Amino acid sequence: MEICVGRHVLAPNVWAREAEIYDVTVRLGEPQPAAALALAVARIDAAIPQRRELFGAFTPTDTSAREGFHTDWPRLLGQTALTLQSQARLPATTFLRVTHAGEPGLFRIILEAHDPVLAEACLRESAAILDDALAGDLSDLAAAFDRLTELADDVCVGPGTMLIVRAAVARGVPCRRLGRESMVQLGQGIRQRRIWTAVTDRTSSIAEGIAVEKQMTKDVLAAAGVPVPLGRVVSSTTEAWETAQAVGLPVVVKPADGNHGRGVFLNLSSREEIERAFPIASGEGRREQTVVVERFVPGVEHRLLVVGGRMVACAKGEHIYVTGDGRRTIAELIDLQINSDPRRGRSAAMPNKTVDLDATVLAQLAQEGVTPETVPADGRRVLVKQIGTHGLDVTASVHPEIAAIAVRAARAIGLDIAGIDLIARDIDRPPREQGAAVCEVNAGPQLMIHANPSQGPGQPVGEAIAAELFNAGETGRIPIAAFMGRQASAAAMFLDRWLRAAGRSPGLTCSDGKWVAGWQCSAEPHTTADAARDLLVSPEIDAAVVELDWQSLAARGFPFDRCDVLVLDRLPATETSSAAAAAGVSPLAVVEALVDTVAAAGTIVLVDADTATADLVARSGRTVIAIEPPGAPATVATAVATALGVPPNAIPSGLADSQAHTRGIS
Repeated sequence: MEICVGRHVLAPNVWAREAEIYDVTVRLGEPQPAAALALAVARIDAAIPQRRELFGAFTPTDTSAREGFHTDWPRLLGQTALTLQSQARLPATTFLRVTHAGEPGLFRIILEAHDPVLAEACLRESAAILDDALAGDLSDLAAAFDRLTELADDVCVGPGTMLIVRAAVARGVPCRRLGRESMVQLGQGIRQRRIWTAVTDRTSSIAEGIAVEKQMTKDVLAAAGVPVPLGRVVSSTTEAWETAQAVGLPVVVKPADGNHGRGVFLNLSSREEIERAFPIASGEGRREQTVVVERFVPGVEHRLLVVGGRMVACAKGEHIYVTGDGRRTIAELIDLQINSDPRRGRSAAMPNKTVDLDATVLAQLAQEGVTPETVPADGRRVLVKQIGTHGLDVTASVHPEIAAIAVRAARAIGLDIAGIDLIARDIDRPPREQGAAVCEVNAGPQLMIHANPSQGPGQPVGEAIAAELFNAGETGRIPIAAFMGRQASAAAMFLDRWLRAAGRSPGLTCSDGKWVAGWQCSAEPHTTADAARDLLVSPEIDAAVVELDWQSLAARGFPFDRCDVLVLDRLPATETSSAAAAAGVSPLAVVEALVDTVAAAGTIVLVDADTATADLVARSGRTVIAIEPPGAPATVATAVATALGVPPNAIPSGLADSQAHTRGIS
């Protein structure tokens, strides 16, 4: 089976209104008998039961084989690829279309895609799995899952970011990924907001800089009245020991600017332990020879999430143990009792990671008087790790004074969203009576530990952040008027002029160029879906006027999920572009999908529409304004401006065309 050319189409598109898709052509090898298909399905479902969970029993549907080929093999290929993609990164993907591609053995597969790179990789792995299923050897599946999971971490929007995106979409906010990282634009034009994981466009860079510097964080917190452990930055083992004696043993040794708990050593009581920990902690930081030594605070680390001045979630840290059986080594017990937990993994989607025998774990084992090769006695519990793992959700148990400390810490640093690491014996008791203290403040904190805790209810942290970004009822949308047809450019330019005369700051893309708030950015044609999509990135515009080319929409998807006014003039009789030909759809199919993007309370303006288009629009349920030919651009612009609610007194002098008139409004 050969994977031929593929292309990525953004959402919404002709095939799927809410899903991005990957459109690929595949060529089958020699025709296989029906018995081979049944055997392949049985073996794949035994090895990957999730395929059956997502798609149900596989029943051959195309009994009229075309020269020995039918769509069941490419359908199985697509279902397996979607299952692999769903395993690599949630949410599950199920949208699939399979058709013949015009010649024997050649098929077109259209499938939902989290990312085009991941979708193609899943298809290639799926093709290999089908070959292996026929050969009876599916032993390499675990390695394939690992490869795809690592790829998903590299190319997909991060799981924490997706929590916010899904919450924003549920509020009606349009979203767009910017670039190849996890930066996402929520909303459009002047009403947009931007996030990058749990960092927003209102997160202060100064606050981020403070949070990275652990000693500076502690200094600021202490000055603001937040309890913190006593300690300071050191640059040598001698200084580390002297500081430990000054603040009082036991102590914590950690990088001054590290993260994720790497290189953090707890409860050190001897000079030898401190001297062993220092070079490791120093090496884990961004700058060598910069280490914090601070007094050890007894208790358990808790991560409190603060959003917009409110504590919205709290996860209790876990001390990780293994229990001896008298037969296995500690290294074997770690794999058996800890790393086998399905809630752990190396993927960014996993709240807690697998435990490696790194320097921090080795140091903890040394404190326990064992090594990875030690075989502990049956029933003996060995502490493996004290930090870096969060389990039980304890949001409902947080004492009000502890919640207030977390909020005060975030405000002191200047963060709108912050993860506060606080050490306490009991999170439901007042902080003073137990000596609770804040040890770190994190900008861009992890969200999955709260949304998907190992124990207890998940907290709606994505919703909390979306609510902080947008007030109730706000969607971040700006008015959009879309034009398609023979006179689209002239009418769009009239409307842009009208909006500016009314005091608005519109953006315009059309055959004659691109304008942002009256400033011409380009004189080149800008009628593609990408040009209109890019226009909505501009933070200067409070309305968008776009001319669209149906062929570009067929090939690249639509630039918006909703518009307020759609103008449909009769499409010019032009040759179909190669991209549109590859998309394999008609102009009417594009128009039908585009009509679906018009808001329920929106308006469709028809100018000299053909019968098929007029019938399609009449069934849409939207308000329709029909303009008789020739439909002068000024008349069309007048109709659109009226639909957008632009005041009549804002009509520029000479814009109205008294000779043209509307046929009726329905």
